Amino acid sequence: MRRRRLGWSGAMLAAVVASGVFFGAAALGQPPSSDPTGDLIVQSPGARDARSFESDYLAPLRRASCPAGVRRLDPKTLDLAVSSVPLAGLNPFRKEVGSLSFVAGFHLTSADKRFGGLSGLDFREDGGLLAVSDTGDFVWIDLAADGLTPKALRVAGMLDAKGTALRGKAEGDAEGLALQGDVALVSYERNHRVLAFDIGKCGAAARGAPVASGSSASLPKAFERRGLSVGGNQGPEGLAITADWMLIAGIETKLDSASPVSARAIEAPPEFDLAIGKDAPELVGLDALLAEKSDGIRLYSLHRSSNPLASNVITIVESTLEPILDQYNLPARVISEIDERSRKRYRVTSSRVLAEMNVFLTIDNFEGIAARRMPDGRVRLFVVSDDNFSESQRTLLMVYDVRS
Repeated sequence: MRRRRLGWSGAMLAAVVASGVFFGAAALGQPPSSDPTGDLIVQSPGARDARSFESDYLAPLRRASCPAGVRRLDPKTLDLAVSSVPLAGLNPFRKEVGSLSFVAGFHLTSADKRFGGLSGLDFREDGGLLAVSDTGDFVWIDLAADGLTPKALRVAGMLDAKGTALRGKAEGDAEGLALQGDVALVSYERNHRVLAFDIGKCGAAARGAPVASGSSASLPKAFERRGLSVGGNQGPEGLAITADWMLIAGIETKLDSASPVSARAIEAPPEFDLAIGKDAPELVGLDALLAEKSDGIRLYSLHRSSNPLASNVITIVESTLEPILDQYNLPARVISEIDERSRKRYRVTSSRVLAEMNVFLTIDNFEGIAARRMPDGRVRLFVVSDDNFSESQRTLLMVYDVRS
């Protein structure tokens, strides 16, 4: 995720996976088969797999999303009205909640009926925001020079792998968003899956390239392996991606009072073996930054209660994930970078509740969160709400700084 990318070494870049995209998509190839005899031989470092990231991993994904001959289309510009909102309506001078400092708040409206229903949120490389709606649209939110105030809106409908518009809740219920450069990964509920869009090259004409093709590594199979009963509307709400293509997915379904999360190499099967946000409401959003002074992940999760009158409607949690290597049945030889990545796991080493919010603060149906590290080291969080296209709800964009 841009300025917060996790480290990507040259060796890893040279050896990144040709085994298919997220969760082992067979369409992009499979890693070399195991050689039982070779396992007894210690290879030299030069014998490692050295296939390139661009040609064997990213290029096939981009081609599937933006095939040859498809012309780039620009998204449609919408009108936008912006009004400021305080942290607390009853006390407009209040600036703190928990470990968060309030920076700014905005109520966004448009006369265009396509605007609304925003869920996943992430930062674009140009400093603006990208959101997804639960009606299957991308929404570009351009920010003013202050890096805070929304100044323009653009929208484009999502397309399937054949270039046909996603229709209805069954196919277009987009919830999570993770940007890796100009490739957007989008997670969907109801039909639980992740699609990749090369919006950098094709813009609004980008097609949703499946990053899991119904294999044993699909999201439903991962839920089954974990013993999770995930309803159609309780699936992958949160999505984050790191610079070395470690994909983090969180679901709304809870297990033992916590939210299950998968953090695996993008080519490896998901494992919802991590638990975050214990005793917090259901998880609805995720983002990730590089942890300071380590090679771990600082995860920011957004949790929302389904009861709007609960004492704690919104919770924002900060969790630290530490990488570990699964050495079970490790072969004697020097393993390839592909094998090494497939063995990478994470564990939760710390967690803290940053804020708990109720109806006495300016909140709504918050569903998307994006984190960025500021030049002075502060972490700034942008949170967006889903108005459900209802006159009784609002599209709010709230901005907070994390206090250490």
